[in-house]
Amino acid sequence: MHKALQGTLAVPGDKSITHRALIFACLTTGTSKIEGLSPAHDCLSTVACLRSMGVDIVVLEGEETPTAIVNSQGWQGIGNPSGILDAGNSGTTIRLLSGFVAGRPYEYEFDGDASLRKRPMKRVLTRVAEMGAEVSWLKTEGLAPFRIRGGKLEGKTFELDVASAQVETALLLAGLQASGKTVVKLPFPARDHTRRMFHYLGIPFESADELTTSVREISDSIPAKDMVVPADISSAAFFMVAAAIIPGSSITLKNVGINPGRTLVLDVLSRMNADIKVIGVNSLSGEPVADIRVRYNGQLSSASVTAEEIARGIDEIPILALAGAFSQGELSVSGAEELRHKESDRLQLIADNMRGAGAEIDLREDGFTIRGGKHLKGGSRWATADDHRLAMTGLVANLICQEELELEETESPRISYPNFAADLNSLL
Repeated sequence: MHKALQGTLAVPGDKSITHRALIFACLTTGTSKIEGLSPAHDCLSTVACLRSMGVDIVVLEGEETPTAIVNSQGWQGIGNPSGILDAGNSGTTIRLLSGFVAGRPYEYEFDGDASLRKRPMKRVLTRVAEMGAEVSWLKTEGLAPFRIRGGKLEGKTFELDVASAQVETALLLAGLQASGKTVVKLPFPARDHTRRMFHYLGIPFESADELTTSVREISDSIPAKDMVVPADISSAAFFMVAAAIIPGSSITLKNVGINPGRTLVLDVLSRMNADIKVIGVNSLSGEPVADIRVRYNGQLSSASVTAEEIARGIDEIPILALAGAFSQGELSVSGAEELRHKESDRLQLIADNMRGAGAEIDLREDGFTIRGGKHLKGGSRWATADDHRLAMTGLVANLICQEELELEETESPRISYPNFAADLNSLL
């Protein structure tokens, strides 16, 4: 008999918003207090890189969620780095900061761990080079480690082929240092945390529509402002799916960010007929938040995820695959080839792990179809390739498989959610 999940939980602060809050605070002048910071190692990489450039950041631990105090002098405070900027495992850190330093008159060398060294960097760096920064690849073209010598930037218009909020934000950060106008157009809507935070902080921008954002060089100083980070919907997703598939479960997740560019997991579970309710919508520092209640009803049905909406929750696809395995129909995902270039080839590993545990899954180049309708036997090896999302999915799967899974490792969740296993156990 499996244990049900019961109770109330506040998951840590949103990783995407934490990165932006730390970096964008450096565009203002004065002291900002950022509450509800994500404790993820990825966000600590951003803190370390900004400190290396001379930004005064104090992180107050010991509270339920960390708080950061950022003392900033605007662009003038971004100096010559004291060493190599190590982004660790964080794609957001290395991509956003590449745009952030592109107009500074210094040389910045970026690197990361073995996993980050495999992730594509050209989509940001070829474009900042077009604007006037000097980019040199130190080992392999297109991959970290690389060096950026900041230059006098000129605004450009970019039409992106992938709906990447990271690339969009990096180019807008470069555009805030460039002469003329920088315009970034997305092919599909993506998370709009950057626009919301620009608006909240008073950083000038224009948007013709939800796909197009333009900026000019910051000319006046922008006064610092305090921020509060909502709970991370990508972290909450694991608990939502767990409650939807484990009999007898009923949980409430507090103050979760429900940015329209991030709600794929909510939309898909709703389409699958899960008992899921969004309660008490509010606003934190320009971001919509709400409590989310999920109860088991044993009636998950078929659903499909299309290429147009994948950007609204690509990191949640591994855990949604598990929901598909426990549906009474099938879950089909397309347009997710980006998952082959994450911390691991997530598509291949999702398929291998699910098949090993007894699920029926057809893998395609850009997605998969997983058929539900039977229990997962388990008793198999669950590969993670040191990928936090796969390890977290494995920990949830272990609660519902008939035989225990042999997880390759359980250390990687610290990258995004250091207390994940403890919080999951606290609800059992």
